[in-house]
Amino acid sequence: AIDQLEDGALRPPDDLALTVTYHPNYPDSTPIFGLVYDKNKVSLHHVQERALLRTVTTTAQAEIGMPSAYSCINAAQEFLEHGGLAQAGVALLSDDCLAHILAYLATSKEEIDEVRVALPIFGTASKTNAVWKQLCRLRWREKWGFAKRWERALENFQTQYNQHFWMQSYHNEEEAAKMNFLTRDELSTMTFDYRQWFSFTLFHNQPQNMRDVLPTGLRDSLAKDVVFSSTGAMFSQRDWFRRLAWKSNNDDGAITQVSLKLTSNGSLVEIFTVYRLLNWGWEIRGSDSILRAVDEEGDTNLWKDYTTQIVVQDKPEWVEQHRSS
Repeated sequence: AIDQLEDGALRPPDDLALTVTYHPNYPDSTPIFGLVYDKNKVSLHHVQERALLRTVTTTAQAEIGMPSAYSCINAAQEFLEHGGLAQAGVALLSDDCLAHILAYLATSKEEIDEVRVALPIFGTASKTNAVWKQLCRLRWREKWGFAKRWERALENFQTQYNQHFWMQSYHNEEEAAKMNFLTRDELSTMTFDYRQWFSFTLFHNQPQNMRDVLPTGLRDSLAKDVVFSSTGAMFSQRDWFRRLAWKSNNDDGAITQVSLKLTSNGSLVEIFTVYRLLNWGWEIRGSDSILRAVDEEGDTNLWKDYTTQIVVQDKPEWVEQHRSS
């Protein structure tokens, strides 16, 4: 354990010296190296001593046939200056301890990769469930559908346990987030907020200086409880939605487009395309209307990327007025 290290053993003793014993065949043979210092003051752990001597010996072996003493001294100094003793001390920790350290410190996959490359001793720990469970929670909690995704993963962990379960779950969800299609079952389990790109009601009530400029309707929701029934019907507390019907371009597989019948006789149809958002949410976008899946936890920023871009702009001079005042 790390408590095997004495106080001050993470930095080199002030009187630390490298001893070199040369072989008669030097420089065609590697010298024998040793360390000398007053161990009554600070005693390095044997793991730390071996790490330093291994660094020096490796440097000498790389320069067989050439004088290497100067290079070996530089290698030893670089080892000490770059925290080699501290890193060697980490080697005393178990993989479980290393995993807990990494789970506490790492907040992204990129950080885990950087630690693993810089400190190979974290190689095994960087793949453990303790590390990746924490990473999944941090990554997913900022994404649409966190509650269901997290609950599903916890349940699967109990029935499909393996030592790399959470790492695999992380990568599986990352791949799933790239898919721009839904199945019929997935679509029918979601609730959507329905809005229109433009508001014709507001258009008629525009102030004089905004005549002939069509205002956006994204600020106001026409319905926040729209459901695509698996039978092809539409459900909502708004009565007029119940007269609508929908049809997909692929009832047996990946749905990328949805046709919404806006009249009972099907004379007016709007085609919607399925999109996956950066926050892993779902958007079904048409030319006149747009729907977004509502997160069960209640997302007040569901339309923020659109509505924050809305500005009040005076009618450009080149727009001619065609309506009567």
